[in-house]
Amino acid sequence: MNEKDWTTVPVLPCKAIGETLAFWENLGFTITYRQDRPYQYGVVERNGHQLHFVRVKGAEAGYIGCLMMVQDVGQVYTNFTRALKAMLGKVPHTGIPRISRMRPGQSRFTITDVSENAVIVIQFGEKDQVEYEDADPATLTPLQKAISLALRLRDFKEDYPAAVKVLDTALAKMGEAESAEDEVKARGIRSSLTDLMEDLERDGHLSSDGKLWIDVSAP
Repeated sequence: MNEKDWTTVPVLPCKAIGETLAFWENLGFTITYRQDRPYQYGVVERNGHQLHFVRVKGAEAGYIGCLMMVQDVGQVYTNFTRALKAMLGKVPHTGIPRISRMRPGQSRFTITDVSENAVIVIQFGEKDQVEYEDADPATLTPLQKAISLALRLRDFKEDYPAAVKVLDTALAKMGEAESAEDEVKARGIRSSLTDLMEDLERDGHLSSDGKLWIDVSAP
């Protein structure tokens, strides 16, 4: 079968089509379609990437997301953060909308729009794919496995306390077989997690038991 015979277009729910389309337009996307009746529907596009939205009345809040593959994830992150700062006067890492922090060496980040849709932006041929997917776990040391798990907890589940715990346990049990490079990497990830958790706690987005929560009414 010819690959072009089929095309899949994910449609993301939104609370208000105008507000959602305006959010993505401010990030550099072009509104290519808008319909208000008999139901609200809209499409934005940038560099061949399309995002489709439909208003869902009374839909319960929950995780809705999709992947967007790009050639230069660092440049896209810079563009998005600049646009968010111009739009909101700051770069929001908590609340709605928000953009995840992107540390040097990362190949992905998540941006969550005003309707709570999470779009994960990923570098084509991401160099840290093994870290996320454990392509060959038999060859990984205990510390490398801990780094892989911590990154998944950080970037996919936003469970920062659990990621810190995984790294602390692995570092405490680290044997002579572990490399100094991996130790530095693990401690660097842990340090960035600590900074992030301090920011979340200060902003009131980390509960007393260390769990992350997001106030959907936050600006």
